[in-house]
Amino acid sequence: MKDLILLTDKLGLVGMKPQLTELINITNEPYVGAVIEVLKKLFTTECEYKKSRSLCYRIELAKFPSIKLLSDTSQAKLVQNIDLQQVVDNRENMMFIGGPGSGKTHLALGLAFVAIERGYRVRFYTLNGLATQLLNARIHNYETKFINSMKRFNLIVVDELGYVPIKREAQFMLFELFAKLYEQSSLIITTYLKFEEWGDMFGSSRSTKAIIDRLTHRCQIIETGNKSFRGGADVK
Repeated sequence: MKDLILLTDKLGLVGMKPQLTELINITNEPYVGAVIEVLKKLFTTECEYKKSRSLCYRIELAKFPSIKLLSDTSQAKLVQNIDLQQVVDNRENMMFIGGPGSGKTHLALGLAFVAIERGYRVRFYTLNGLATQLLNARIHNYETKFINSMKRFNLIVVDELGYVPIKREAQFMLFELFAKLYEQSSLIITTYLKFEEWGDMFGSSRSTKAIIDRLTHRCQIIETGNKSFRGGADVK
C-alpha cells in the first residue's frame, strides 16, 4: 500500500489518492493483495510511459544533429571523472579543445544525452547556427524573447567555435548572449582554437577577453589532442 501511495504522488493523482485507502478497505480480504498488485502494475506502467514521453520530448527539444553515446568512443576516458550533475546544478561550464576528429563533438553530445536522461533541458547549436538565429531574432524583433528562451535550458552545447567566420553584426550579439547566460545555464563548448587564437571573435579583443573570462570561470577545460578518430573505431 505504501508503494501504491508513492506512485500516486509520482503521477500527481491528487484526486485519486484519498480514495485508495477507502477502496482497499471495502475490498474483500482475500482479494486485497491482488487488487493492490494490479493497481501497482497499472501505475508503474503509466510512470514508465510518462518517463519515456518526457525523454523523447527533451531529445526533440535538444535538436541534436545525431545521438552520440559516451560508450561508443574511447575518448570517454577523458570525462569519466566528471560529475555532470554537479556541473549542471552549479551552472559550471565545460570546454573541449582539440584538432578535427579528436572526439570533441562526440563527447559534448554524449554528455548532453546523459543530461537529458537525468531530466535536464538541453539545447544544441553550432556557433554559426546560433549567430544566424540571433540575427534573425533581431531582424524580426524577438531577440529578447529568444535570449530568455535560452535561459530556460539547463545545459547548452555550442559546437564548432571558430570553424566558420561569424558575421560582424552577430559578433556583439553573441557577446551579449554569453554575458547573459553567465551563471544562468551551463555551457559545453567545442573548439580547435587555443584562447590566444580567438582574436576579435566577439567584436573586439577586449570583449573576447571578457567572454573568455566568463566562460572559463568555474570551467573544466579538456584537451582532446590532435589525433583524428574518423574512419576508425571511434567517431567524431
